[in-house]
Amino acid sequence: MTYLTWSNDLAVGNSFIDGDHQKLIDMVNRLHVLMSEGKGKDVLGKVLHNLITYTKEHFRREEDLMRKISFPGLADHKAEHEKLLAQVLELQAKFESGAATLSIQVLHFLRDWLINHIGKSDKELALATHDMAH
Repeated sequence: MTYLTWSNDLAVGNSFIDGDHQKLIDMVNRLHVLMSEGKGKDVLGKVLHNLITYTKEHFRREEDLMRKISFPGLADHKAEHEKLLAQVLELQAKFESGAATLSIQVLHFLRDWLINHIGKSDKELALATHDMAH
């Protein structure tokens, strides 16, 4: 069974943002599968690293779009991105040092963040880009 499923409820209506979100969901699902298969730290660490790298790229693309359309919520959205990235980088550092393992709580954190961030902040951005197009 898939850990996190893409649905129309998560779609924000902007193809490039939706594509990024689908890829992030796929990466969280991959992490879940590898954890449930009992894969080693090196494999999990690589997937976590790829997830973080892609998340940074996604945030940069969103922020570039916000600047391009003079999105009024840019500062708040950027602060939300920075907060999440700090949390994930801290989690990665703990995992790499052996102070923490990748657990179901970590997956829940990633899932909840994706759902909440997409459902609230990114939908506001998508509405703004939609309004600009009309």
